[in-house]
Amino acid sequence: MTLVAGAFWVICLVLVAAGATKLLDPTALAGVLVQLRVPLAASERSARNMARIIGWVELLSGFAGLVAGGVVLAVAIAAAYFGFSLLLIAARRASLTSCGCFGSRSGPPTRLHLGINLGSACVAVAAALFGVPGVAEGLSETLISNAVLLVCVVLGTIGILFLETEHG
Repeated sequence: MTLVAGAFWVICLVLVAAGATKLLDPTALAGVLVQLRVPLAASERSARNMARIIGWVELLSGFAGLVAGGVVLAVAIAAAYFGFSLLLIAARRASLTSCGCFGSRSGPPTRLHLGINLGSACVAVAAALFGVPGVAEGLSETLISNAVLLVCVVLGTIGILFLETEHG
C-alpha cells in the first residue's frame, strides 16, 4: 500500500499545482476550451470562468486527497484524470500547441502527457481499491522511512510537473 499511497499523493500534489496555476492565470486553458469549441466556453469570458472553476475543482480535490484520502475522493480524482485524457486527445487531434494544464507554462499535448494522465488515472483507481488514506494517517502506518517516502513524493511531483510543462 505504501507505493500506491505515495503515487496517489504525487498525483494529488500535481492537481493542486495545476489548479493553482489555472486560478492565477486561466488564459491558457480558456484558449484551449475556446479552440475546442466546448459548449459552455463559447466566449472568452465564459471560457475563463470555466477554467477558474476547473482550477478550483483541481485544487480542492487534490488537497482533499492529500488530507483525507479515501475511496470516494480517489474515484473522483480518477474520473478527473480520465477526463483530462479526453481533453488531451481532442487537443492533439486539433493540433493545438498547448494543453492548458499549467497556465502559460503548459506544454503541448503529447503522447507522453497523455500517458502520464492515463497512468495517473490508474493510480487513482488503485488508490480507490486499496483505500489509501491521507498523508498524515498514511505516514503513521507506513513500514518504510517516512523521510524516504516524502522525498519520493516530492521528486515524483517535480518530475511530472517538469514533463508536463514546456520543459518536457
